[in-house]
Amino acid sequence: MSLEFKRIEDPALWQKLLERSPQGTCFLETGFLDLFDSPYRLYGVFRGGVCIMGVPVIYAAPLPWCYQQGPVFYDEVFKGGQAKSIQAEVELAEFAIEELAKHERRFRFSLSPTLTDVRGYDWVHYHDPDKPRCTLLPRYTATVSLEGATRETMRLGARSARRQEERYSTEREKLSAVEDGSVTELFALYAATFEKQDIAVPAEEKRLFNSYVAYFLESGRGHILVVRDDNGQALAAAFVFKDIDQVWHVPIIGVGQTRYGGTMLYFKILDFALDRGGLSVDFDGANSPKRGYFKHSVGASARLYFEVRYHDE
Repeated sequence: MSLEFKRIEDPALWQKLLERSPQGTCFLETGFLDLFDSPYRLYGVFRGGVCIMGVPVIYAAPLPWCYQQGPVFYDEVFKGGQAKSIQAEVELAEFAIEELAKHERRFRFSLSPTLTDVRGYDWVHYHDPDKPRCTLLPRYTATVSLEGATRETMRLGARSARRQEERYSTEREKLSAVEDGSVTELFALYAATFEKQDIAVPAEEKRLFNSYVAYFLESGRGHILVVRDDNGQALAAAFVFKDIDQVWHVPIIGVGQTRYGGTMLYFKILDFALDRGGLSVDFDGANSPKRGYFKHSVGASARLYFEVRYHDE
């Protein structure tokens, strides 16, 4: 049966695909993308009238606090035998990107970590040296699996120094981790993290911050976790939300003047997600030394994903 590549104009069709895709994510919902006032187009590969692959083109990518904004596949694509599903994934990716290149001169994807076979993107225009090829960049995020875990077993995966710091957060700093943070507190601590590096929060992030967080809070999927001192002052805060696939994401974190509050906050995130039946926690990126080492020190594993870039100058 032949494949057809065309624009997707119906948000309901796109949402249905996200909900049936192993790569489905809130980061690709049209309501979420509309927050950014940046143009985007949605394309699909159709077979027999069924959309079996979706391809988003976001012209301002990368957007702030956004991940996994790339192609998504209908779950049926992966339900054959191994040989069949491997061939289907690679051939669909190559077909979709070659067709997309006929419509868009440049695009950029951040692939889901579930897509590690990137040969379909690499083989675009493989036999046509006069046409540009995709550039593939390996990247990493930091994730903690919650399946079969308890609070105790999660902590055993962390460095002993981090477990000690969690104890010190209560014994020495008299801190407590709670779930009643406000957007104002979150932004203040987020800005404080920049200030430690003598950097101001970018103007675009200031403009988008409230609407970004509100998108998830108003649907009940998002929460603001905070660490407070014994006077009730917030010293660390994290914004977390539950994704379509029951993974909890942590796109925004801020830490102020506290020695052990950051460690307490990270363990609070893990406990919070575990108590709500999450499958895992994705700390959304581990691509700079300080951030990466800290996330792994609380028990997060390194997980590979790829960025795909195409430019036809």
